[in-house]
Amino acid sequence: MDKEESDVTRNKLIAWWGTIFGICFIIVFGSIFVTRAYLIRRDYEEKNWRPPHIAKLETDLNVINRDGKEVSLGMLRHKVYVTGYQYTDCPAGCLGMAAMMKTLEEKFGDNPVFKLVSISVNPKDDTPEKMDAWVKDKGVESDDWWFLTGDPDTIAKYMISEFKFYATEEITDPDIRASQGPFAHDQRLALVDGDANIRGYYDVMNPNHGEFEFKRLVRDVEMVLNPELKLSDFE
Repeated sequence: MDKEESDVTRNKLIAWWGTIFGICFIIVFGSIFVTRAYLIRRDYEEKNWRPPHIAKLETDLNVINRDGKEVSLGMLRHKVYVTGYQYTDCPAGCLGMAAMMKTLEEKFGDNPVFKLVSISVNPKDDTPEKMDAWVKDKGVESDDWWFLTGDPDTIAKYMISEFKFYATEEITDPDIRASQGPFAHDQRLALVDGDANIRGYYDVMNPNHGEFEFKRLVRDVEMVLNPELKLSDFE
């Protein structure tokens, strides 16, 4: 091989290795850039993350509280509240949900901004008197906890269109009806802020991860009530 051919071969090798090193440099630099961007984003979210705005209650709901007084959800503007879908003849699930809501009342009840709202799945049968008796019997009585009934069609449509809850179904199987009650209904809790924004849904009655969901709900209530809190404060 003469000198000219040797120079050509050497130049090709230099170009080849240069390309390899260039590609490696781009990969390494890109990895560092992506990692750095991820860390910056994670730090930003820890400092600035808030429970998201999932939906908004665009219209009001006029109902009757267990004390017989006419109220509306619009009266809770500038309040933070957790709402659930319950009824007095529910044999199991509603009691569990009420127990969790009572825990929330014990934890946040001293805050005048915080409220609880239970809306009847079966307003046709849940009269204010019946709901009031149920509340007192179950030990969940509180002035800051509404138990609401009213027109069945209006409530059913509102829970679907505004709260985005699942539609309620009547249970016809007598065996299932005996153990679970006459209605299959959404057993999540929803968190609503002072501007009527829904900030989260919490599947607290789920047998597999209900405990985690309840802890998530407590954290989000804390964050909505206290905007200065950061996600890192809960680690």
